[in-house]
Amino acid sequence: MLDRVENTVLVWTILGLALIGFIQVVSRYLFNYSFTWYEELGRFLAVFIAFLGAAIGVKTGSHFSMDLAVSHLARPWQEIVRGSVAFLSSLFFLVIAWYAWKTILRLHGFGNTSPAMGLPMYLAYLPIPIFSLVIATRYLLSGCSLITSLNQDIAEKEGPSRQ
Repeated sequence: MLDRVENTVLVWTILGLALIGFIQVVSRYLFNYSFTWYEELGRFLAVFIAFLGAAIGVKTGSHFSMDLAVSHLARPWQEIVRGSVAFLSSLFFLVIAWYAWKTILRLHGFGNTSPAMGLPMYLAYLPIPIFSLVIATRYLLSGCSLITSLNQDIAEKEGPSRQ
């Protein structure tokens, strides 16, 4: 269910941004009129799309990775390295979420609004800590899954020798 919601929100956000961009281009070239809020909304939606897409990429394992050295390691070491990378990535995104949250609290206290739309600036930054927490959780679950599978492989190898 959550997967469907994430994918639907991502698709409709990208389509909405493309539609608004198309309308902006048509109005600029046909009517010599430009919407002042479009660039601002485009930036805010681009951040939303990037972080939501990154969260989906972690879930599906579709992020670009450089694993030439890891793929040449023996099997247990591959899981150890991949699990360690997942745990470090989780920690990194927890740090991002923490500092983004501190920035949001500061912006909320200042009461800043965006120039064109008058949107409170803390709302524009809100996707960063939310999706960073999602990404961190997914990396943590991925690391735990790798370590669990490693433990199961070790237990299976040791199991027959004990009998």
